[in-house]
Amino acid sequence: MLQLFEAHAELCKSLSNPKRLMIIAMLAEGEANVTEIAKTIDARPSTVSQHLALLRAHNLVETRKEGKTIYYSLSDKRLGEACNLIRQILYETMKKKGNFAKEMSLESNLLCFKIKN
Repeated sequence: MLQLFEAHAELCKSLSNPKRLMIIAMLAEGEANVTEIAKTIDARPSTVSQHLALLRAHNLVETRKEGKTIYYSLSDKRLGEACNLIRQILYETMKKKGNFAKEMSLESNLLCFKIKN
């Protein structure tokens, strides 16, 4: 049983970066390549590649190659659902305490990461 909790802790460590969580949220909406992810989360492609390498090393994302382009997707859609649930809990807690910017909305800032065109 301890082994399962240790694996859970390792998984949480791999998600302990806001940009990686944004990547997970984005990939929960569908597959994307490094350029699309970088544009959406406002990060350099090299930084995104490093984050994706870590997520891939923990078997959280998988790849599909089309020509020269590599597309990333979640290995298990439940990961996106779990992260979404945690954000919903955080949103409700922050809302009750009034600890967030007035312009923040659950739909626009916490849950939806559509690819920018």
